[in-house]
Amino acid sequence: MVDYKTLYKLTKTMTVLLVEDYQPLRKEMAEILEDLVKTVTCAEDGQEAFSFYLDAQKEDRGYDLIISDIQMPNMNGVEFSKKVREINEKQAIVILSAYADKEYLIELINLGISKFISKPIDYDELLSILYKESKNLESTTEKEISPVEINFAKEYIWNSDTRILTYQDTLIELTKHELLLLEFFISKQGYICSNDDIVEKFYEHNIEMSDRNVRNLIFKLRKKIPEECIQSVYGLGYKFTHVA
Repeated sequence: MVDYKTLYKLTKTMTVLLVEDYQPLRKEMAEILEDLVKTVTCAEDGQEAFSFYLDAQKEDRGYDLIISDIQMPNMNGVEFSKKVREINEKQAIVILSAYADKEYLIELINLGISKFISKPIDYDELLSILYKESKNLESTTEKEISPVEINFAKEYIWNSDTRILTYQDTLIELTKHELLLLEFFISKQGYICSNDDIVEKFYEHNIEMSDRNVRNLIFKLRKKIPEECIQSVYGLGYKFTHVA
């Protein structure tokens, strides 16, 4: 069993989205998690959970961990996980699975989800999973502390100190606005950025931008880096991703 004090030191800043349609279990799990993590947001089905997730993305706060049941009304755990992974492919997701859920497991594994907690819930197992995910989060955070050079796509290197982008050691010339947009996208790598987010970022630098200006600027930036690095997410905005 994981030592409670050690666990709390690692998990006390975590934010968790708990998705479970059975109210007694949802309440019981939430009470346990609330003693260990910073915040627990509860949803009773995938549809409600995805709405919470989108709101969190827009507010740039997100969730460190999602714990979701599989069989739920309105939107099940598989559909919910797919939608989340479309927005953030690195989102940590743990699935609550009963014996009857085996038919869904391969589909979830194909989504890159490999952590499962069996029902009925073994709370030692829950705490163990929480410990492992908090260690993963700690490791990821350390890796993401403002690296000087960021590699993306094929042989593109962004230097955050010099604010220079190169491709195969050749300088890529960027305008002031393109530079600011690229910096913003890299800082939000893996997250959806709405037009409003981009406009607000430029406003912080005393630059007025319209939605049309944003579209034109993205079009121009796509000409200077691999186009697929900036993905359009219908109805929501844009997502910057690394490309192998």
